[in-house]
Amino acid sequence: MPEDPAAERGLDGLTAAELRASRRGFWDEAFTAVLLGLVPPGAARLLDVGCGLASAAHALLPALPAVAYLGVDADEGRLASARVAIAAEPWATRAELRAGRAARLPCADAAVDVALVAMTLQHPPDPLAALLEIARVLRPSGRLVAVEPDNLSNLFYFDGPLEEVTAAFRGVATELRRARHPADPAIGPGLASLVERAGFTIRALFPHLVGGSRRDTAKAFLDRVRQVLAVMASGRPGNGTLVAACRAAIDRTEAALGPGRVGYGSQLVTLFVCAADRP
Repeated sequence: MPEDPAAERGLDGLTAAELRASRRGFWDEAFTAVLLGLVPPGAARLLDVGCGLASAAHALLPALPAVAYLGVDADEGRLASARVAIAAEPWATRAELRAGRAARLPCADAAVDVALVAMTLQHPPDPLAALLEIARVLRPSGRLVAVEPDNLSNLFYFDGPLEEVTAAFRGVATELRRARHPADPAIGPGLASLVERAGFTIRALFPHLVGGSRRDTAKAFLDRVRQVLAVMASGRPGNGTLVAACRAAIDRTEAALGPGRVGYGSQLVTLFVCAADRP
């Protein structure tokens, strides 16, 4: 067992530091604007299911001065870190964190106006049970905002498509998806059907592309790709042969491009965004 609690891996397979870096990688102003646009006017209490380090509180509460935030997560270590960070914020009195799991939320019936579940339904073995529990704690006509990825859709570019790297990543992700079943890191495309099965009425459904593009050398960009692969592979069961093949594909791509070549590198992933109301 690691001596440093921050080095422990959560249900998502990430350490707290890796989770923080992952959130910084996709949670930008555009993503915040998407979420804010789905919070109905007059909402007073927002539940964040699987809140982790409470990224949603930091992103949303400054723009929602009338909203109280409740974050729920099963990881006590992450909740402790989140409490420390929240304490320094001017909106800290509007934020509360509780320990709990998505399938058994520590909330009364019809207690919240909005429930956010972002990058969380991909982890439990029964996401439908989690959605039914969210329906329990939402008031009638309350709003569910669900955001889940298709982690098979990592796309890589450097002045053009890096087809070999993208294909190799898909192989690793596919194997990890099989290993983690019934949890599903590519749950995004099936999100809307799950939401409807839980009894919600869908109000909005759309894809949101996340990732970054920057001017850099091929080596610097592909070193970041190697880091993404290392995080994907660490702490998770999977086929080491496919991970090694992916590393080799990255190495070949760097040699073909030339390590010192300057260009524009991008990594993109599709998130599926669903807003739905409880009848």
